[in-house]
Amino acid sequence: MNSVNLGANTLGVQAASKKYFNKDVSELTLSEASVIAGITQNPSGYNPITHPDKNAKRREKVLNNMKDQGYISKAQYDEAMADDVYSRIAEYNTTGSGSVNTYFIDALIDNVFDDLTAAGYSETEAYKLIYKGGLTIKSTQDLTMQTICDEEANNPSNYPSDAKYSFQLSFEVKKADGSYKTYTNQTMLSFYKKKTNNDDFSINYSSPDECNAAIAQYEQDVLEEGDSIVEGSEAVNITLEPQVAMTVIDQSTGEVKALVGGRGDKSGNRTWNRATDTCRQPGSTFKIIGCYAAALDAGGKTLASVQDDAPFTVGSKTFNNYDKSFGGFTSIRWAITKSINIVTVKTLQDIGVELGYKYAEDFGISTLTDSDKNLSLALGGLTKGVTNLELTGAYATIANGGVYLEPKFYTQVLDHDGNVLLDKTTTQDTRTVIKDTTAWLLTDAMKDVLTQGTGKLARFDSQIAQAGKSGTTTSNRDCLWAGYTPYYTCVVWGGYDDNSKQSGKLTSYPKNIWRNAMSRIHEGLETKDFVQPDGITNTTVCSKSGLVPLEGTCDNDPRGSMLTTEYFDTDTVPTDSCDHHVALEICADSGAIAGPYCPNKTSKVFITGAVSGSPEYEFMADDTFMNTVCTLHDATSLINSSPTTTDPTNSGTTPGSTDGTAAGAQTGGAETGSGAGSGAGTSGSGSGSSGAGASGSGGTDTGSSGSSGNTHR
Repeated sequence: MNSVNLGANTLGVQAASKKYFNKDVSELTLSEASVIAGITQNPSGYNPITHPDKNAKRREKVLNNMKDQGYISKAQYDEAMADDVYSRIAEYNTTGSGSVNTYFIDALIDNVFDDLTAAGYSETEAYKLIYKGGLTIKSTQDLTMQTICDEEANNPSNYPSDAKYSFQLSFEVKKADGSYKTYTNQTMLSFYKKKTNNDDFSINYSSPDECNAAIAQYEQDVLEEGDSIVEGSEAVNITLEPQVAMTVIDQSTGEVKALVGGRGDKSGNRTWNRATDTCRQPGSTFKIIGCYAAALDAGGKTLASVQDDAPFTVGSKTFNNYDKSFGGFTSIRWAITKSINIVTVKTLQDIGVELGYKYAEDFGISTLTDSDKNLSLALGGLTKGVTNLELTGAYATIANGGVYLEPKFYTQVLDHDGNVLLDKTTTQDTRTVIKDTTAWLLTDAMKDVLTQGTGKLARFDSQIAQAGKSGTTTSNRDCLWAGYTPYYTCVVWGGYDDNSKQSGKLTSYPKNIWRNAMSRIHEGLETKDFVQPDGITNTTVCSKSGLVPLEGTCDNDPRGSMLTTEYFDTDTVPTDSCDHHVALEICADSGAIAGPYCPNKTSKVFITGAVSGSPEYEFMADDTFMNTVCTLHDATSLINSSPTTTDPTNSGTTPGSTDGTAAGAQTGGAETGSGAGSGAGTSGSGSGSSGAGASGSGGTDTGSSGSSGNTHR
């Protein structure tokens, strides 16, 4: 049904719903749905614009069949039949027929219509007011910005050189036996996938002429002897690919300044608007919206918080990073900068899917469903996807210090007498989604994306601060750049209308468009940075734990110092000490934890808490190692390696000493509270034993196979 010819050069139920009623198919009334259902058998003859009388007969038949088969009640039938639906269609489709509106104007009309009906006007009344009521609509559009965006969205140099063309196709065939069959671009694709035994077969071509030739060949391939194409049933729409959507919002007001719903020629009014009508997967741009905003704001996480970037499976689902590599203990800041999937998923798992979902809704994402309440939410793997407009509104919320302002296309609508009918200055939806400190921290991390991470190509040459996040989906079917400055927020989406795969090397065009458009939009504006709110501080932490560093330990990691400086909300500054580093005294001869008799000891720093498969694992001191003490050296080996002197007043013999008390003090002091330390004391005289016991009980840990006493700050 997404490709069937439904008249007026309209293919698919969704497009017909938009064309005839200016609404999503899910919003159609029974009366309206029956109009569209009545078109199918003869798209030109039952067109409700040009042949409303013929369509009305078909519509009545559809409704009668539904009533007779029990799908609707008599009351529902009567209500639908009483609806003056054709007057509404005529009002809506005869106005402005001589000119083609821009995508922004289409969206503006949609917005005003929705608000009028929400204010109590009937749909017919709203149409009449918009098209014949002499309304004054105060638009938020900036014509200069709109021109810039249109030019950059249609600039071939921003795109891969091998542009393609796709098409929507529908035609009706009268079979030799008198039956009818509909063929579409989808049946064409299925036909050739099967014929060529190639699931990756594509019907995207290098030129419109190639599209038309392919369509002609398909018609020839499916027509059998005695078949004929029904006159007037064929409809073809050829589209330049890849396509694009783009929205620019002034985050301080929520005003939509420019909007692009597609590239190439716009053939008519109320055609499909990819910025407002199309829901596509947001990819990694959703990591901020569905995970990190919630994590920093209410999930107890900071930009310094770490996850072990290592192989990760939950149930039957295995998560991977885009490059299939792993980084070990990785901070949230670096995960944002480099768009690391596993860190994001583990973070959402920590804070809870419900929390991430709630924040995404608060950001203005209206297309979420209960089926999105899973860990894929962190990566933008959504059931329906999001619109470009709503994603731009979500990022504008962060740019606006955490305050959501409903995106608006107008400020006021006045009737022909100057009376205010609609006033967005008083009715605009607004709410605080995240703390201003959270917004600033996210922004600071996303500034790094443009200088060190996946967004370097998006940065335009200016001292004006810029922040943003990239996004791609499986097989690069969607590619996005969501970014903002202290002035404006802009999100650019790119992809094929039919969701075809794109080469990973050819998906940078949203960044090109964003960079070039935003550079021009910001010409002449004052240099500005994002204002740091009160409640932000910075401090030094260990980059392997995000916690207070252990002196002499975190800065002596075998790979170098792991100390780093990070920004924090003053309420979330870490107070716990690093739990991923440990310093141990190691026997230089055996490589095991040193015992009391090891003559040559060195201090070495190890990692703790890493999982198997993590790059940290080679630096790890696991439980087995931590509970094993050197067995190479004992009291005998120490005697053999050192001169022994005997004190006549002492019945015990102490290696390298003339005082029996020294052995106990030395052993107990060297090994804080180990079992080996206590044993060493008993080998001397009574005073030596006392020395060992005193040192043992005074250590940081007592009695665990001689190992716990080897843990040092």
